[in-house]
Amino acid sequence: MVRTRSENIPREIIDSMGDLTEHFSRKEFACQCNCGAGQVKQELVTKLEITRLMYGKPMHITSGLRCEKHNKKVGGVENSTHLDGYAADIAVNGCFERDQLVGFLRTHFNRMGIANDFIHVDVADGAGRPSPCLWVY
Repeated sequence: MVRTRSENIPREIIDSMGDLTEHFSRKEFACQCNCGAGQVKQELVTKLEITRLMYGKPMHITSGLRCEKHNKKVGGVENSTHLDGYAADIAVNGCFERDQLVGFLRTHFNRMGIANDFIHVDVADGAGRPSPCLWVY
């Protein structure tokens, strides 16, 4: 049975439900300048969903798709994989969470960048980018 908004489901529950997968929505991957740029790659979303199920905890996407203007504003590289929907940045809180999440992500992602407060993953190995590849910010 599909429940609708009219059944008094709290808004926060509806907003946390995914429309791409069980746990991820298009809104999470949208360019933050609200320009409507591009479309996230299904391979990326599928791998993130599998990782989320293994991890067993919410994963907050801080950056998904980016238009060229927004990419430049946030200091992204000129040929960023975010521009074509191949990439996502996931927020992490502290070294234990970062270490734990990296372990799960490495089972499905061959390309990963690790920063103090986020982890970048992408599926651009299929688009001719070096793979496997691990870097730090």
